[in-house]
Amino acid sequence: MTLLALETATATCGVAVLNDDAVVAEAHLHRPRVHAERLTPLIEDVLGHADVSTEALNAVAVSMGPGSYTGLRIGTSTAKGWALSADAAFVGVPTLEAYAARVGPMAAPEDVVCALLDARRDEVYAGAFRRTTEGLAEHAPTTALPVETLPDWLGTVDGQLWLVGDGAPKSRDALADDAFSCVTLPADAVSPSAGWVARRGRQRLEAHGPDDAATAEPLYVKDVHATPAPSPFD
Repeated sequence: MTLLALETATATCGVAVLNDDAVVAEAHLHRPRVHAERLTPLIEDVLGHADVSTEALNAVAVSMGPGSYTGLRIGTSTAKGWALSADAAFVGVPTLEAYAARVGPMAAPEDVVCALLDARRDEVYAGAFRRTTEGLAEHAPTTALPVETLPDWLGTVDGQLWLVGDGAPKSRDALADDAFSCVTLPADAVSPSAGWVARRGRQRLEAHGPDDAATAEPLYVKDVHATPAPSPFD
């Protein structure tokens, strides 16, 4: 399988190509508000470095959220376009699942990896996944919630708790517990990865088959609130 993967849910704009089990080319820009301008050229560059043509793609995977509304719309629409042009399967990957999977190899069985993205004010997007001998399993469902309610949402942790993401620093105090150790990984050192979107995308394809590109929508979790621009006639 040759799979193209896109990560645009955060300030990270990433592209990866997976060939069978190996990520053979990957590139990221860690800059906000460049996705619309830079994503397609980045895809072309990464495909070139991987020596893969559009026609050779079997699948296109994309990080589906939660995250930035604009980033998710850009990533999803771009992934659908490339899947259509390549006559390839389309698969959406939950953003926090792919993010937690990046930390998974560091964790021991029964550890919990909690991926946290800043949702502004006192809220975070949160998803928690327990490390098993087979990989990762959902520990607590992906949601958006105030930081102070994180302990009730997380529940019992039998092993070590790993926190990753730009929402981790403001969540640590609420989640720190004498009953287990808590490790916070800096978001600038462990950022979202298109390579892990690729790996999770392949796993989801093998387990569940492709998604319907015509009806697939980003996982926003929170309602989008847009502020109308002031009228020039007022």
